[in-house]
Amino acid sequence: MNTRIAFILKISLVLVAAAFFAGTEAYAGIKFSEADINGNDEVLFTVCHNIAGTTSYKTLFSAKIKDGTAQERPQILTAFPEKMELLGGGSILQIRNRYGTAFYHLEENRFEWKKNRIRIPENSVRLSPSAVSPDGKWYCNVEKTGVATGRLELRSSENDKIVVLDTDASFSYQKVPVKWIGDSSAGIYEKNGNVYFFRPDAMMRGVEVAEEYRKIGPGSIESVNWAGGKYLVYIDSDLVYRINSKELYTLGLYSGIIGKGTAIGRLPFQFSAFKDKFSVSPDLGRMVLIQAGKVITSYRLDGVTSDYLDVECSRPFFEKNASLLETSVLWCGDGYPLVWMKTLPFSGEKPQSSVYKITDKFSKLLVAGDSDLPYVSNDGKKCAFYSGTTLYVYDVSVWKRIAELGGERTVCVTWIDSDNLYVGGEKTIRRWTLSKNSFKTIMLSSAVSAHWNEELGVPVADAGNGHAYNFDKSTSTWSDAGSWVSHSPVINNGRYRLFCGETKNPGFENALYVRTLSGKAVTKPVLSESTEKRDALKQCALVFDAYDNADGLSNILYQLSIYNIRGTFFLNGEFIRRYPNETKQIASTSNECAAMFFTTAKLSSKEFVVNEEFIRRGLARNEDEFYQATDKELSLLWHAPSYQASENVVQSGANAGYTYVNALEHTTDTITLEQTVQGTNYYTTSKIIERYIDALKANNGGILPVTVGISRGTRERYLYEDLDLLIAAILDEGFEIVPVRTLLK
Repeated sequence: MNTRIAFILKISLVLVAAAFFAGTEAYAGIKFSEADINGNDEVLFTVCHNIAGTTSYKTLFSAKIKDGTAQERPQILTAFPEKMELLGGGSILQIRNRYGTAFYHLEENRFEWKKNRIRIPENSVRLSPSAVSPDGKWYCNVEKTGVATGRLELRSSENDKIVVLDTDASFSYQKVPVKWIGDSSAGIYEKNGNVYFFRPDAMMRGVEVAEEYRKIGPGSIESVNWAGGKYLVYIDSDLVYRINSKELYTLGLYSGIIGKGTAIGRLPFQFSAFKDKFSVSPDLGRMVLIQAGKVITSYRLDGVTSDYLDVECSRPFFEKNASLLETSVLWCGDGYPLVWMKTLPFSGEKPQSSVYKITDKFSKLLVAGDSDLPYVSNDGKKCAFYSGTTLYVYDVSVWKRIAELGGERTVCVTWIDSDNLYVGGEKTIRRWTLSKNSFKTIMLSSAVSAHWNEELGVPVADAGNGHAYNFDKSTSTWSDAGSWVSHSPVINNGRYRLFCGETKNPGFENALYVRTLSGKAVTKPVLSESTEKRDALKQCALVFDAYDNADGLSNILYQLSIYNIRGTFFLNGEFIRRYPNETKQIASTSNECAAMFFTTAKLSSKEFVVNEEFIRRGLARNEDEFYQATDKELSLLWHAPSYQASENVVQSGANAGYTYVNALEHTTDTITLEQTVQGTNYYTTSKIIERYIDALKANNGGILPVTVGISRGTRERYLYEDLDLLIAAILDEGFEIVPVRTLLK
């Protein structure tokens, strides 16, 4: 091992806290630009966010200037479609983003903000999903109340009346624990390890039977699926049941006597409500089960007994050059399944998707680069997905491309019916009719430039596609006005002058000011919050401990890329030897790579002698194995397996040139259910996140560990599965996430 400059530093909580204030840098994420003022003292300007966890886009505002400042809160003129849902029986398109919730009324061609923030949001404001009924009359969401929990609510889209289904539901940015039947007459939800049914109309009128009489059985929302328009398929342990939707009340009242429905088969293993998921064909002839996100199996459902199901085809995830992120199952007209796989390439490229048809083998039908899971029409016969700047629509029954729409990157899609859909893009929101292959722009998602049309008295904007759009003040919508012609912004109208200047608010890169040119000279910001003096953001670091299992790696890398965050990976030699491709995948990213040791053995163990030579050799071996796998060097940061190290171990590493890194909390996410038998305290992921946030606040920052995978034992959920919740909680508390190296400076 080459001689390195000896440097001794054992991180204690006190030293870590001191490092935050010594090394904190200003963090600017909001920028004003494109100011234009007209003769009526009306101002147009854009605000761009560049904050971790958010899509960067420019939002267009207008404000009326009076007495040197904005007369009232500026009006938001564009609506970026971070989330879209179809409500009100299809008559209302709901658009949600960091600024609030807006409605586009189809019949009236009218846009309005229903709820919007009073101030410019300075944190990530990542939106949660909604589970909307197929007819758009009802929807469910989890209203966040804690760092990882919330209220599961049923809402009416007509009057926004709310009924709470669960006061302590798990919060997720990926899904809502609710599934609707095709005619919207009933839904299934998960609560406290059981699944229940409900009738939305009865719930809203307060006449639904008590919850205890609506219980289907133990499990999660992944234990149930609607099929065939009127049946519920439910898996309990290894038995598969079919329940007619008309018999739900009977089942709820008398399940102890009559059982849980009609048994239609048995699995060769116990279904895990936490790890497995399944899908059933519309004719109830086949079922695809994805076990632990790894093994994909197609079964034939042709019996009414509890005999073991016939396996038609089964194999584990098999792509050699990528890891699996997510899966989705579609059904062909011939009854065979299509499995959509979203993967993360080992090369470090963006996620891509592959589609396979399962008969007696897996046949690849499609590969789409930089793609997400498909948006499926309510009848299940068509799906839309984007790749690059093109949106494609396929007829699922025969797997044939029937339409495509280009021009911009797609953000989200909402189906109106089988022939019409709303396409929310980075530049515009369009209504697309497939049969006519025509579209209509209804709103601008963002604006890169804007100015006043003095003749018409309306804003004119360019969304970045070379088209000019006129704003209709009566409907708050936009219409295409031909080609965009460059226009120098007007910053001086004789009474006021606009300019962008510095600010003491570290959340803003600049501020937009109005300078009064006549009468009493004064300069004021258009938005007061942009100049409020704030302390610089405190810092923390996320470290990812790769011991001997890579189950959580793909999700970790994916979430870090979504939030544009750099983490620090501590790699053990056992991980490098078992997973050379995954090791190379980590090294190909911008994340920091550091050393753990060449073995997972605890260095505090009395089974062997741990002296300086042993530490030197162990670190050197780890370096060499990492270099052989990646052609790159590890950084000179390290920590012992499970963070168990004596002063002698830390000193030995320092003598070898390494800086030891400690964490605020140690390995609570590796405690398994099996260990609770021995009296070890088990912490749910929600509790772990709460502990982490409490530790950060108590120490003004720190280093938080997440284990990449656990090779032995089981947990209900792993912390890496809820990494997005942890990151969002950290950002919401006002912390900036940086690599460990940045903290040590």
